[in-house]
Amino acid sequence: MVTIDAAKALSIDHERGSLEAGKMADIIFIDLFKPHLMPMNMPVYRVTCFANAGDVCMTMVGGQILMEDYRVISVDEGEILERVSEVAERTFERAGLRHLPDAPPTLWARSHY
Repeated sequence: MVTIDAAKALSIDHERGSLEAGKMADIIFIDLFKPHLMPMNMPVYRVTCFANAGDVCMTMVGGQILMEDYRVISVDEGEILERVSEVAERTFERAGLRHLPDAPPTLWARSHY
């Protein structure tokens, strides 16, 4: 991501550095209408200090929308989640640590205060 001054210094301000038609754009849109971002005064402060990844509702990279309405539309999320589960399972098996993700049998047997 390049701002206009950096783009000018690199002589690429004709293609990057500002949000204009025909230029490359990397931008995120943040939903400010959330309890932890209220009240709406001081929006820059609220975004920089309190916003998090879960508040990003839309992402655009190189002018292409990758996420919209909180959903990644550029990849198949279900396929990735399945693959991650399979890889994690194989990794635990290969490392001899298959027992680690399981809760100990006594975890819920008695109170722990």
